[in-house]
Amino acid sequence: MSTSVLFLAETNQSPSIMEQRAACEAEGDLIVDAGQVSFLDLPRKLAKEGHELVRGDRIKVYDLTCLPINTMTLVRMMVKVLRRGIAIEFCAPGITIQPDEGSDLYRLIAAFDNHWRRVHGMKTHASDSKPGRKPLLTDDQLPSIRTMLDADGATVGSVAKELGVGRTTLFDFLQRHKDAPSLTS
Repeated sequence: MSTSVLFLAETNQSPSIMEQRAACEAEGDLIVDAGQVSFLDLPRKLAKEGHELVRGDRIKVYDLTCLPINTMTLVRMMVKVLRRGIAIEFCAPGITIQPDEGSDLYRLIAAFDNHWRRVHGMKTHASDSKPGRKPLLTDDQLPSIRTMLDADGATVGSVAKELGVGRTTLFDFLQRHKDAPSLTS
């Protein structure tokens, strides 16, 4: 037998809990109050209490005003639940999203999720970007650094100061390039 969970949450823009119950509650509904659990944690919390949601179950919410969460976070959570075969019903507007991948509404929600992930990924992870900090010393500086170090009285500290880097930075750079052929000989 399938489980129907009525999630009740009151915000400053939503109807009261009593109004939501009157409009949405059906016999046999498992009632969950947002004071005890957030909408995003609902499936996990139910599973901990022995009411794990499975394919064919349904989550009911009065309407979107009851869910004070970021829209894209809501979309991602909905996609996750729908992929598990759990329907989502918004009672007031009369919208039920079935977990059927052939359903236009399901495909639209999944498309919003994919669009957001693709766009977000492009903005934060440009394909030509290199992670990390820009190097203070580059490979093309190696010949001039070796020339500076070969000068009379030159020390690693004096050369590092002239280059505007720390001695450790210069030591590490030289250590990485110790096998590179010298162009000054």
